[in-house]
Amino acid sequence: MMTFEQIKATLSDKWLDYYQINRCWIQPLMDSKNCWYNTPDGGKRPSAEIILGAITALEPKLSFWMPPFCELSSDYNNLIKVLGLNFNPETELKKREEERAKNPQLNSSDTDEIERIRQQLQKGEL
Repeated sequence: MMTFEQIKATLSDKWLDYYQINRCWIQPLMDSKNCWYNTPDGGKRPSAEIILGAITALEPKLSFWMPPFCELSSDYNNLIKVLGLNFNPETELKKREEERAKNPQLNSSDTDEIERIRQQLQKGEL
């Protein structure tokens, strides 16, 4: 079984990938409901419910840890902090793009696939 720290180490990249692909509906939804939350980096992030829903679907092993976390704290924003996801995804995506531009070996077929999906979404093909 993976430890919590091992799972946690993968969450931010998984969340950023999800956010990048789905920002076309996440941003308008958060805007319409005024559900943005301030982050320590001076930015904003979507509601904890959106993040937790996405990340538990993306990382099934996290479901083992969520019940006791939810019993300890019903404050979902605290759970976001514990999971290391209390950051502005737009800022982190820019940092990731800059890092990949400096180090082309960091580019992967996953990144290419995300870009392909984004382009199809923009063209209305999906």
